[in-house]
Amino acid sequence: MDDLNLNVLKNIVRTGWVSSVNVEERTARVIFEDKGETIVSGDLKIVANQPVITVEKWVDGDKWSYDAQYSSADRSLELDESYVKAAPSAPDVITVQKSIDYKCPLHGVDETKHHKTVVKVYPWIPYVGQFVLCIYIPRDDGDGFVIGGI
Repeated sequence: MDDLNLNVLKNIVRTGWVSSVNVEERTARVIFEDKGETIVSGDLKIVANQPVITVEKWVDGDKWSYDAQYSSADRSLELDESYVKAAPSAPDVITVQKSIDYKCPLHGVDETKHHKTVVKVYPWIPYVGQFVLCIYIPRDDGDGFVIGGI
């Protein structure tokens, strides 16, 4: 293996500190100080790696109605979700709601209260100054990805 190919392989995986973030474009610039000099990357795409979060609420053994809208593919969690298949966007939204009749034993229904919980799951985006792991495509154009925080 020649020196050029060896150098390319050595630079595929790198660690550094985030210097700026473009939330709308889901990119970040990273400062690398691991080769004896300080280098700032071009815009690196941030890999989507959000967790799956589900919410269930129960009252006296009765499960609340559940609706989830994900910006990604069906997750087959068997929770009676409805899915929105659109271009990836943030956030994923989970809504749990139920109407409960509160009854007086002498007079019947006193009032109905509507309970609702909304959980929003935003994709991970590194913060400025965070130590991150990056991977580069072995080409000369500098394309790469921020694949996670360390």
